[in-house]
Amino acid sequence: MANYTPEDELIIEQKYNELLASCNKICKSESDWDMIVKAFSLAKDAHKGVRRRSGEPYILHPIAVAKIVVDEVGLGVKSTVAALLHDVVEDTDYTLADLEAMGFSQTVLQALALTCVIPYSTA
Repeated sequence: MANYTPEDELIIEQKYNELLASCNKICKSESDWDMIVKAFSLAKDAHKGVRRRSGEPYILHPIAVAKIVVDEVGLGVKSTVAALLHDVVEDTDYTLADLEAMGFSQTVLQALALTCVIPYSTA
C-alpha cells in the first residue's frame, strides 16, 4: 500500500492538531494524552495509504469522528480513543485481543465491540 503524499501528511497533521486542541478540555493527565496519541498513531498506521472514495486519506474519517465525540457529544478520553480506533478492528487485521495487548482499556474494547459488531469476551 502506498504511503501518504507530503500534502496528505500536512492535512492529516492539521486535522490531528485540531483534535488535540479539542482534547484539552478532556485530557486531565499525561496518561490521557498518551492514550489519545497511541490510538491516533495506531489508526494512522493501520489505515496507511488507504483512501476514501473521495480520494482523501482514510485516517481523516476517524479523526473527524473523534472530534465530534469531544466537541459535539461531549464524551471523554476513552470514547475519543474508541472513535479513533473504530475502524481499525473492523477494517484491518488488528483484533480486540491485539488492542488489549497494546494496553487499551476494557472500556475502549467494549465500546469497539459494540460499534464494530465484533464479539467481546473478558475470557
